[in-house]
Amino acid sequence: MPSATGQRGGQQGDEQGDERGAGVGFAGVDIGGTGSRLRVAAAPGARSYEVTGPPAAVVLGRSTVPDVVRDLCRAFAAEFGARPRVTAAAVGMRGFRSQTQAGSLDANHVHDILAEELRTTATAVASDAVTAHLGALGAGPGATLAVGTGAVAVACDDVGRWHLADGMGPHVGDNGGGAWIGRRGLDAAARAMDGRVMGASATLVQAAEQHFGRRERWASVTDVSQFAGFAPHVIRAAGHGDLACREILDEAARSLADGLCAVLNHPGVEPVAATTGRLLGNAPAFRSMVLQRLLEKRDDVRVQPTAGSPLDGSLHLARMLATLPAVVQEHVPLLAVRVGAAPRVDDSITMPKVVLPAVRPLPAQDVPPAAWALEVRSDYQWSADQVPSDAHAPTGSADTVVPLTGQRVVVGRASRSRGVVPDIVCEDTGVSRRHCEIAWVEGGWSVIDLGSANGTYVAARGEDLPTQPLRPGERRWLSDGDRVYVGGWTCLTARLVTADVH
Repeated sequence: MPSATGQRGGQQGDEQGDERGAGVGFAGVDIGGTGSRLRVAAAPGARSYEVTGPPAAVVLGRSTVPDVVRDLCRAFAAEFGARPRVTAAAVGMRGFRSQTQAGSLDANHVHDILAEELRTTATAVASDAVTAHLGALGAGPGATLAVGTGAVAVACDDVGRWHLADGMGPHVGDNGGGAWIGRRGLDAAARAMDGRVMGASATLVQAAEQHFGRRERWASVTDVSQFAGFAPHVIRAAGHGDLACREILDEAARSLADGLCAVLNHPGVEPVAATTGRLLGNAPAFRSMVLQRLLEKRDDVRVQPTAGSPLDGSLHLARMLATLPAVVQEHVPLLAVRVGAAPRVDDSITMPKVVLPAVRPLPAQDVPPAAWALEVRSDYQWSADQVPSDAHAPTGSADTVVPLTGQRVVVGRASRSRGVVPDIVCEDTGVSRRHCEIAWVEGGWSVIDLGSANGTYVAARGEDLPTQPLRPGERRWLSDGDRVYVGGWTCLTARLVTADVH
């Protein structure tokens, strides 16, 4: 059952809730591998609340996250002394991506519980990777490595897209996390008991028997939190010079650094990094190993101190949802957002957001070689609808032909101060820094919007000017003559150039 604690920051005042509708603060929830917490942060000088509960699990194909969230909310209401009303609430949870994709969790149920129990109309449900990043670095670009029971690297780029590495769970990922280290340590103890030499650790035998029980029971251990609880023994033995444990930690450090580099290498991600999570926080020597491996790969990365925990990140997300709702964009499958009393039509992230057109077949071998290019020009008909009459409109057309080579090109405006240099640079002020991407996918060129401010519009050859932009993340395949409109006056036309054209 959840337990509650109250923190007083001034005189008691009126703390019994306001049934007239006044908000009592922002609610943040963190559901990890070993437990769950809900914290309500009120105005300065008022009382804040925190309740704790058990972790969530998947039982018979159903996630218990909705039950955990409901129990936490009711424990908070009991401590509050009345039915609360919060301004906004956000949940960060371990396994959000995998559970929603597998169908064991519907984010709508969590939204509904938050709205009913806390009487709020602004809610978010996110992967704990997102809230870990927000807690560690805030909403700005950069990358965060979160290591606890599991392990995940997450980054946010300069247009607000999220990028993840690992975090796939104990069966296929979480390399370098607490459960991974603990499992490897138990294996090292078992090797020593067999009399094997390679990868064996006699130092861990006694600790393993105390932690897991008799050796006959080791093969039946499946609880990831139990494995994670053994990781400190492995780290301690490595610090005392145990060779097998040092090798385990070295492999873990290299794997964690590799994941962090993977997300830092995405275009638009600033070379800024932070670490978070109980394992790294309690093992500074191991954290130093990870950062050393990171800087060996990327010596330009600036490592910053961690600002807060994933629970702080959930609160940060709730505040953003209330004060800057336009900034908090739903990002499948990492972040589900609901603002308003009724669910949005596409609110359930278990449903596909984009219906892709049929995959184009690869060209037959007897088709003459072909090349593609983009014709970039100013379109006066488009600018008449996009640019206000008193604004600066294009005075002439400066056509440019850009061959499409490689796998992808990014269209946008350059920014020296932010280090953003797109492949196709537009002077059009209505174009975002990283506006859209033209990419070779499944045998054809396609365009995808990168979360631009003014949208990306596509029209087929012969069609009228488009009126509906692509949704963020929606992909549209291009044919010869298709037109892509961005900003106030820029048009990019896809051109197919065959080998017999001179």
